[in-house]
Parts: sequence; structure tokens; C-alpha cells
Amino acid sequence: FNLYIQSVLFLVKTNDGHGKREKLNMAAFVGYFGWFILLVFSIPTWFERVAFVLLSHAVAGLLNVQITLSHFPRPIFDSPNKEDGGVKYGGDFYTRNVIASLDVECPTYLDWFHGGLQFQTLHHLYPRLGREHLRKTEPLIASLCKKHSLPYSRMSFIKGNMEVCKTLKDAALKVRTWSPLIYESMCAQG
Repeated sequence: FNLYIQSVLFLVKTNDGHGKREKLNMAAFVGYFGWFILLVFSIPTWFERVAFVLLSHAVAGLLNVQITLSHFPRPIFDSPNKEDGGVKYGGDFYTRNVIASLDVECPTYLDWFHGGLQFQTLHHLYPRLGREHLRKTEPLIASLCKKHSLPYSRMSFIKGNMEVCKTLKDAALKVRTWSPLIYESMCAQG
């Protein structure tokens, strides 16, 4: 529910990066909540309505864990000149997406749970590739990355979560030094 609060704060704030899309952003927000409220009230009983809202948000929370796991511990592309540990952080589409994504190792029977997003690198490189083809395509991409010395990243769910925690800890330690940007980032802008 935090993202709802963040969205409201973003919408009521002026001159914060809407890029002259204030009306469009507001229309999308009102449209979503209008639709969601109609959907919830089309459910017959209060018990079922509450169960639907909680369950739908819980499922979205699981998706958030997967997306966080696949992106947070990875570098972010800033510019074609960004250096990452002495290695040029490529400006081309393919290199950026390989470097910025993490795949999660899991047994085949858990593919349904991850919905194909455990193959995040493939998802970014080939977004239209059906998830039924991701597992058999993954070794081909790993081989291609090895051939071109690209750092293809793949780790277990546990190790990936440990990397997320390490990344968050590193970010928290960096903010020990005061900067006006720290205050701005704490002002809940989107």
C-alpha cells in the first residue's frame, strides 16, 4: 500500500518531473482506482472483497520480490562512459541488459512460481520469447555471453537475496555523509 501513498505524494507535488504530464498522470491514477473500486464492489460479500484485496496485493508483493532480486544487486546504466570496476559498462542494448540483470537458479518445478522472471536476462534481451522457451534458451545466452566476455549473472534465490541485502547495506552506508540529495530522496517523490 506504500506505493499508493507514494503515488498520491507524487501527484500532488508540482514541478517534480511530471514532464508536463500532470493531467495524464492524474487521469491514469483516477482511472486505475475507479476501475479497482468497481472491481472490488462487484464481489458479493465483504469477506470476499477484503480477501481479494489482500490476496491481490500479496501476489503483487511476491512479484516485487522477484523483480527486486533480479535488479537491485546489479549495476545501473548511467552513461556510455560509466566505469564499473574497471570494466567499461557497455552502451549497447545487449551489453547493458546482460550487466543490469540477474537470473535466479531454480529447479524446473518452480518455473510456474517465478513465471519465467527467474530468467530476467532473457526477459530483457528477448521480451517476446515465450516463457516455455526460456529454460532451454538460457544455456545459449550463457554461452554467447562467455564467448563475448560479458558477465552473465546467475545465482540461487538465497544468494540473490543476500546480494540484495548487501546492496541495500552499501547504499545505507553511503548516505552517512550528508548531502542535499539525501533530503530530496527522503521527500517521497514517486
